[in-house]
Amino acid sequence: MTTPGAAIPRVLAAEAVSNFGSMLSRLAIPWLAALVLQATPAQMAALLLADVAAAGLGAVLLGAWVERRGKRALMLGADGARAALLGLLALAAWQGWLGWAGLLLAAAASGLCTVLFELARSAWMAQAVAADDLPRRNAQLSLAGSLSETAAFALGGWLYQGLGAVGALAVDACSYLGSALCLRGVPEVPRAAADAPPQGSAWQAWRDQTAAGLHAIAAHPGLRALAAVEGLLAFGMALSGTAYMIFVSRDSALPTGLLGMIFAMGGLGSVLGAALAPKLGRRLGPGRSMTLGLGLHALGLLCVPLVPGPGVWAVALLLTQQIVGDAGHTLYGVHERTLRQTAVPAALLARTDAGIRGVGHAATLAGALAGAALGTAVDARGLLWLAATVGAAAALWAALRLARR
Repeated sequence: MTTPGAAIPRVLAAEAVSNFGSMLSRLAIPWLAALVLQATPAQMAALLLADVAAAGLGAVLLGAWVERRGKRALMLGADGARAALLGLLALAAWQGWLGWAGLLLAAAASGLCTVLFELARSAWMAQAVAADDLPRRNAQLSLAGSLSETAAFALGGWLYQGLGAVGALAVDACSYLGSALCLRGVPEVPRAAADAPPQGSAWQAWRDQTAAGLHAIAAHPGLRALAAVEGLLAFGMALSGTAYMIFVSRDSALPTGLLGMIFAMGGLGSVLGAALAPKLGRRLGPGRSMTLGLGLHALGLLCVPLVPGPGVWAVALLLTQQIVGDAGHTLYGVHERTLRQTAVPAALLARTDAGIRGVGHAATLAGALAGAALGTAVDARGLLWLAATVGAAAALWAALRLARR
């Protein structure tokens, strides 16, 4: 049997292929709604909310459950479920059976399966990798995810245009089967020891187990700070997401071809951040590296509302946002993931991870709703200034709470 250390390249490959499928799903399902089902703006918002709400609920509900089960088995199960889901969607689209309710359920199920895969993968890595090697391995994980995300966004439109909805969904389903194949030969890591026998119903047992994970976050200063930063980042990015495309494509009047090339540079920034993260962690320490990353991310956010209109300055500012901002976000993410994986015992890994993810998903919902509500009173530039302010607040909080760690 392959040892966990030797199997890490397989897990990295599975992460790259699985993330490719996740990003492709985030293109294919909305395109299916917009182009096949002729969805209204309200329905498109409901589609996003279904995905985020299911992922947030799953993060809260699944933490204790993941700890008691084989992590490799859960990753395989999540990949298999997503492959079956996309295959059923392709069949329904081909036969003309697909309706709006079915697409909403598919979006929610996809979000739930994705968070299950991520929780299991994070717990597997934390138990399979030595603590001092985690920053390097998490950087490799971020690098794999960044490259696959860039490939998915670059190829997704052409796949949908060339193969249609059915073909694009079939390719997406096959990507998850590819991820499952990468996990062949990956050994299991030990399951967490069982808690004391529960007193009362299964509901009470789950409640107590989940509360133990939340208590671990509240009791650890670093995890408390991470939860606060996660909430601020998610809120600001959701707020920005309600106005960004309107501002850069309509208000700033930049052509879509040029914008696509600018967006692709975000992948380059993420690769740069992942490559520098281990070296900066050794030189500055994890806390200062996270603070630096969030400062760069905030700088990138501040560049967007400064765009004056079409022209060289607009391109320069948006390129800075994509490269510098994404590099900073990835730099933060590598060390944030490492801190989550090393702050608590194995028996609490998935629950604390799930609790922090749950904060982020809740903040994403709040940010999207706030952006929709404020959009009638504030223009797109104003919303982007507000999002940049929230990003700067996250960097300041990290400077106060994490920089000395």
